[in-house]
Amino acid sequence: MHFDEALKYLGDFGRYQKVVYFTLCLLAIPCAWHSLGNTFLSASPDHHCSLYDGYTYNTSQEALMSCAVPRKDDGSWDSCRRYNISIGPGGVECSPDEPRDTIPCDEWVYDSTSYTKTAVSEWDLVCENKVKRQLSKTLVLIGKMTGSLIFGQFADFAGRKKSFTLAILLMVAAGTGASFVTHFALFCFMQLLLGVSASGTFVVAIVIGECLVKPATEMVGKSQRANAGLIIEYFYTIGYMSMALIAWKLRDWHTIELAISIPPIIFLAYYFIVPESPRWLLSKGKTAEVEKIVRKAAKINKVKIPESVFRDYSSQTGEKIIGKETKTVKTYTFFDLMRYPNMRKKTLVIYFIWLSNNLVYYGLSFFSEDLGTDPYLAFFLAGAVEIPAYIVCQLLLDRTGRKWLICIFMTTGGVSLLFAMAIPTDSTTLILVIAMIGKLCISGSYAIVYLFTIELFPTPVRNVGVGMGSFVSRIGSIASPYVLYLGDVTFFQLPFLVFGSFALLAGVSTLLLPDTLGAKLPQTMEEGEAFGKNMTFRQMVAFPGCGKKFEQIKDEDDRDEKEDPAGSEMKMLNM
Repeated sequence: MHFDEALKYLGDFGRYQKVVYFTLCLLAIPCAWHSLGNTFLSASPDHHCSLYDGYTYNTSQEALMSCAVPRKDDGSWDSCRRYNISIGPGGVECSPDEPRDTIPCDEWVYDSTSYTKTAVSEWDLVCENKVKRQLSKTLVLIGKMTGSLIFGQFADFAGRKKSFTLAILLMVAAGTGASFVTHFALFCFMQLLLGVSASGTFVVAIVIGECLVKPATEMVGKSQRANAGLIIEYFYTIGYMSMALIAWKLRDWHTIELAISIPPIIFLAYYFIVPESPRWLLSKGKTAEVEKIVRKAAKINKVKIPESVFRDYSSQTGEKIIGKETKTVKTYTFFDLMRYPNMRKKTLVIYFIWLSNNLVYYGLSFFSEDLGTDPYLAFFLAGAVEIPAYIVCQLLLDRTGRKWLICIFMTTGGVSLLFAMAIPTDSTTLILVIAMIGKLCISGSYAIVYLFTIELFPTPVRNVGVGMGSFVSRIGSIASPYVLYLGDVTFFQLPFLVFGSFALLAGVSTLLLPDTLGAKLPQTMEEGEAFGKNMTFRQMVAFPGCGKKFEQIKDEDDRDEKEDPAGSEMKMLNM
């Protein structure tokens, strides 16, 4: 018997699956905290040179500031240089027209209105050291890339439960340790570990684009898997928005880090509550444990499963009876994708779309600190706009298809971000509104690009194709903090130019791909090459019938799962 046969009796999303699924969804909340928390941990408050011992940030002393601090071309006070004069608590008299030399700051004072203390103010990551401010954000994202590989391997070897237990332990230890460090290098190392742990937890928590296949989806039937992947995005958004509330309440990076690192310890109880993945157990020949899980699920779902379903699971030796001859399966690599012209084109296009999604999503998330007048409100709104995006995805995903939904989301988002460049920088509210439109759109495409990628690749190279796409997408997220850095050192609108251009180009390039709505997914390399080959312009821009429900043909999924009960998509983590 195949596990999916048991699901026919249990129901695709019965009471037992719902309990397991929503329990695991909670893991997305701390993952969001640590993935995006550096927006506040490494926030850069307003600052300028310290004028004398004991001096605090105060730009209201016009006479003192005029004597001590030069102005920039835009009329604001220079934050990196001061006049070369001696100033004491009593101030100094000077003539505004008197020529004075400027020197770099050797100490700084910071505005504590929005932030009591950040990594920037503690280690003076400003002016010549400004580039270091983005380093901790980048290391978290590098850690997420590394964590996918490490915990993907570990999950296949030791099981999903042990994998997420280790990830949670690492998250609690690294986060708690980070809150007490006194050296910037050690702080960065801890952020790297937190990125590893967040991604490792995602491997279990089923976040689409950030994580791949986990126990929750392995407990859900095929007809519900797309919805299951979208539902967990709401929990990630809860973590996103609550991060703003936590930071607003605490305002000191030490206490913020501690506050988001201690609560995940409660998830260690999952080791005793959440069942091991049935598909992983099947792959290891532990059919008796699978039978125990299925019988428990049947009892909770109040259904009866015929004994014949279990009879084929195991023999007296405990081995699974396949009932058919073992076939030699050829192993394909990424280079096989490049051998076929049409598949090569589709691969490069979908990878560019993935990279653009990650670049813009993380870029706008981190950029929210500089939008509007209240960084906490801007960050909260950047999370809140994801909710309507996911609602739209759920309503239209199986009606308009993946291709056009991604195209509309990304082109609309790209145009709105480019339009933001034309808005005067002092119109902060309008800029925030336009940026949030862009964030809503990119969140929608971000939620479904992974599913679209799965449907494009033929079965033999689906694992390696999606895995490499996930790897390429991380390059975009890792680059996003430094796009913001370039905006700091050049002009404020540069991130809008970069993010808008990538989103617009990616959205338009989606038209080069075939629509998977109602299509039979390719099962062989030849079918993959033929799928969408030699499309005419009319076929590229043809919009599917909006009232048509998406009946996806996935016969190859059944074949994949018989050959690999642990879930074929997990293999992408093993590259």
